[in-house]
Amino acid sequence: MSSKRSLHRRAFLASMGGLSISLPLLEIMLDSKPAFAGGPPLRYLVLWGGQSMGADGDPLVDDFVPNSLGTGYDLKTATQPFATYGVEDEITIVSGLHIPTANGGAVPDGGRADDFHTNNMGPLLTGVKTVAYEKGGPTSDQLVSDVIAGNTVHKNLVYQVQASWYLSVSAPYGRDIISQRSDGSGGFIEVPGTVSPSQAFDSLFYMFAPPDDEAAAAEQDFLWRQRKSVLDLVKTRADVLRKKLGGADRERLDRHFDEIRELEMRINTLPPAPGGECQEIPGVTDPSLGGNQPDGGYDQNVGYSGEEERARIFMDLTHMAFTCDLSRVGAVLFTMAQSHMNMYQLTGQATDLHEVGHGGVPGGTVAVATAQAWHMKHFAYLVDKLRGTPEGNGTVLDNCGIVFLFEGGHGDDPATGNQNSSHSTENMVVCVAGGAGGLARGTHISAPGQHPGKAILTVMNAVGANASSFGEVSGTLPELVG
Repeated sequence: MSSKRSLHRRAFLASMGGLSISLPLLEIMLDSKPAFAGGPPLRYLVLWGGQSMGADGDPLVDDFVPNSLGTGYDLKTATQPFATYGVEDEITIVSGLHIPTANGGAVPDGGRADDFHTNNMGPLLTGVKTVAYEKGGPTSDQLVSDVIAGNTVHKNLVYQVQASWYLSVSAPYGRDIISQRSDGSGGFIEVPGTVSPSQAFDSLFYMFAPPDDEAAAAEQDFLWRQRKSVLDLVKTRADVLRKKLGGADRERLDRHFDEIRELEMRINTLPPAPGGECQEIPGVTDPSLGGNQPDGGYDQNVGYSGEEERARIFMDLTHMAFTCDLSRVGAVLFTMAQSHMNMYQLTGQATDLHEVGHGGVPGGTVAVATAQAWHMKHFAYLVDKLRGTPEGNGTVLDNCGIVFLFEGGHGDDPATGNQNSSHSTENMVVCVAGGAGGLARGTHISAPGQHPGKAILTVMNAVGANASSFGEVSGTLPELVG
């Protein structure tokens, strides 16, 4: 009588020295772990872009929101990358959202003080009103992590694409923080994002445990220092495992290894930053930090640290973390609030991201949409990768709830009285992807005057948070669940 082969879901391939690499969800694992009888785990991801919907003084509110409602929506300048990756039918756009303001009086629940920058981050990320720039609660990723992280290696991954503030006359003052957790005593602890791609890679795949064998430890240390592929270190055990697998699992494992190898190669060949006064990030494989912009001026050769490749790598790492069940929750900051990252190397716009909305280049709201399209390109890339990764009877994307948040909208600025302002939280947009909990896919939903937190809470509950409110924001958007 033959025994059925099986493999535990938390299986790893370990080298002689103790280094290990996690595996994707294989069919053989689904037969061996009762906890997966109800299906693969759910994941939650928050993505952030530091720009509003429109430009100052331009009556065109945005070049992002479709003209048509429902499925089959039309694409605008900002969303053209959806077509590049063929993910229009996967990404839902929720428009017309609004964070209320003090408007000269008391700050309402879930609202913000009239001054724009950083005051809008709190209600958007935590659902709690912001009176004086402080985020008043735990962020959605931390709330969800408390519920669904399980025994994953990383309870919550936080990555940061924009590598520096790029100004010497000031500092981010919280504009670079999109994740914050409770300290257990009524206060909160900011969770900075990992900036170094190589450090992020190592934390996922080089799960080093010092071996008892001194010779093995010395060999592993040498290989690590030489940045030899993690796949080379587990090759023998990988060959043994491959012989146990069926054809579909072998193909899935080989593709998983190919993706890790490609990611290693790209990390090892990150380009240097163009010109400027540079200093190196710790770790020889990361691009150097680009210098700061001159005080009161602009230099197209500084303010950039290879963010194009950084963004791609962090999307690949997020995909791998979810695929390997190393983490089920993440937050990725593409660009800081009031971002001073140089856009010239990314879009050809000779200004920083913040000034695109303030007339730094011609084009008004269309120019803003061009900058947003860079963010949407990487978002669409990730959605496509998750959709293309089989899991159980579907794909990894089927088991995700992803929200992409933007710093602002376009409309009234209560601090100045200006209309058609980029310093506004009217006409805001939230993008949603994934099929967890029956989330609607590939549709445009208009929700005029609704708080963005309602869209966020809907996605949080779709992945299992089971929360009655998000900070001070109650209620969901039923139309966001198909």
